[in-house]
Amino acid sequence: MSTLHIVSKSPFRTDALQRCLSLVAPGDSIILIEDGVLAVNLSILGERISGTDVSCFALAGDLIARSLTTAGTEIQQADAASFVALVCEHRNSISYG
Repeated sequence: MSTLHIVSKSPFRTDALQRCLSLVAPGDSIILIEDGVLAVNLSILGERISGTDVSCFALAGDLIARSLTTAGTEIQQADAASFVALVCEHRNSISYG
């Protein structure tokens, strides 16, 4: 049973990312949205998903708004349609705010 973990808060202001990473399991996906995209270059995220069956995405519009990029990371960019597709592909979703 796969879960989509939706992180919308800054890792510098809340423990949303930490809570997400403590619950993520193989076959799950993580999507960073809003201020959650500030985590794209954090080593803790890269270390947690590297070499696992966990997919990680960041909403492209939120990256652009914050002048961030996923280059050099295992994080894929997603547009709004991809976000909707991810929600539909996973049986459950958890929002961390």
